[in-house]
Amino acid sequence: MKKSILAVLIIAVCCSACGGVSNRAPVSVKLAEGLDPSVDTVDNNCAYFYFMWGRTAELEGKLEEAREAYEKALVCDLHGMHIMRRLAVLLINMGKKKDAANWIKRIIDEDPGDTSSRSFLANLYVSMDQPDKAEEIYLEILAKDPENYDSMLLLGSLYARQEKFTQAREVLEKLVKHNPDSFIGHHYLAKIYLETEKFSKARNAFEKALELNWSPFLAFEAAAFLDKNGFSEDALQLYRQIVEEDESNERVRTMIIGILLRMDREDEAISEFEELLPYATDILKVEINLSRLLIGSKRYAEAVDHLQSVLDNDPEAHEALILLAIAYQEKGDEDEAVAILERIDPGAANYEDATLFLARILVGEKKYDTALELLEERIATEQSRRKSFYSALAAVFQKQQKSEEAERVFREAMEIYPDDTELLFDYALFQDEQGDGDGAMATMEQVLAIDPEESYALNYIGYSWAERGEKLEMALEYIRKALENKPNDGFIRDSLGWVFFKMGRPVEALAELKKSREIEPDDPTINEHLGDVYHELGKLEEALGAWERSLELQKDSSKTEQLKKKIEAAGK
Repeated sequence: MKKSILAVLIIAVCCSACGGVSNRAPVSVKLAEGLDPSVDTVDNNCAYFYFMWGRTAELEGKLEEAREAYEKALVCDLHGMHIMRRLAVLLINMGKKKDAANWIKRIIDEDPGDTSSRSFLANLYVSMDQPDKAEEIYLEILAKDPENYDSMLLLGSLYARQEKFTQAREVLEKLVKHNPDSFIGHHYLAKIYLETEKFSKARNAFEKALELNWSPFLAFEAAAFLDKNGFSEDALQLYRQIVEEDESNERVRTMIIGILLRMDREDEAISEFEELLPYATDILKVEINLSRLLIGSKRYAEAVDHLQSVLDNDPEAHEALILLAIAYQEKGDEDEAVAILERIDPGAANYEDATLFLARILVGEKKYDTALELLEERIATEQSRRKSFYSALAAVFQKQQKSEEAERVFREAMEIYPDDTELLFDYALFQDEQGDGDGAMATMEQVLAIDPEESYALNYIGYSWAERGEKLEMALEYIRKALENKPNDGFIRDSLGWVFFKMGRPVEALAELKKSREIEPDDPTINEHLGDVYHELGKLEEALGAWERSLELQKDSSKTEQLKKKIEAAGK
């Protein structure tokens, strides 16, 4: 085995300098806590020899050998604090933190004013998950040196990690009061203010930290906070500052786009998308998202250009094909849209969506026979059929007033998919439209037998009972269960209001129907129900307003006449 050059030199130097020093050093001695040599002497040559031996062994990764050498060096120099520090660091690297802590305490015993060793020991206790001991040391340091900013910072962060936010805030606020240029102090305070929901103070702390030491990381953290708490314009400003320094930062550019979209600033978002393209890791994905936004902004020609670019690079990008079809259909070129959709085969992920979209275009052009031919062809084989195609096919037959054919399609579908709740639900709605209310209720009960939590089946049955004025308590139970599953559904909340109305509880009904209209302001039935409740409560002006709004929205001629009669009667 070759010895390192450093080791050879150390041995040579030490041997020439101190003769038989290594023979005089007690080779087998290991210092234990509280064990002192009986003679308090210092042999510098011996201590130096073993210290350098220890350093060489440590650098070569021979940690146990290094430990033994350092301990021998301490036999030669009982008060060698630099040796103790080196030994403590070595012990930490060996995973022997408790032994390291004992050596640091020995250093402090030697020099009680050694603040850096106290801080080191406190940090060691933190890493050993002994926060109480660390806190005690930080407080000792601050008792002797009230303006020890490092200890304030460390104590504040210790409190924060323990979720003692009040103590953490007090310490850090004291720190920034005495040392207003403490960037880290302001940064930590911002985090603590966030945790305690003191958002105004958090914003000020972030601003001060950025003023002292602006960095992309801190700016991103502050911008995310601002955006989350409604300061979108300020967040945009910070994100754009980051992009000025790093124009290739895709993540930040994406955040900017998200904010602009939430603020309904589509044109700016489109510009940001276009600026993102040269730096995008997934260019095709960005082009698809940009195209979707362009379609939403009725910039169809630009969307087509981007989508063609995607397809030139990946002809099998079926999502791009569907969007391209939408763009052509929206700009009035249905034939081109149909041709594109026909290219999507059953193996594609978006095949089902493409087929339903294609059928919708054909029905919109009143090409019913072509739509029927398409759907019947696609349900003919197991590979090409999807359960949703049956409901679509039945809907086309309904358009042609061919109820028997629609019934046949549903029956055929339910033989293939007997326990499919979506299909059963569609069939129940078909029965309802055909005037078979009892049949629809029975089918909805089948849905609940398969899935007792199916919200829309629960709502349908509960609302139907309310309309009939029967089983109102059970109707209330069903609708409340549906609303628990879908609390933001305006139509289910309308059902809850309506069942309250039918139960003679108009005040509760009003509260629910007002919430319902907030969610679905343009639904004629919700507005009519609200008018009925206002009328029951004697609020005639509000009732007329709700009924008139319902009349504006209503497309069913029979219900239009009914509303006109209500308005006329109330006006007399």
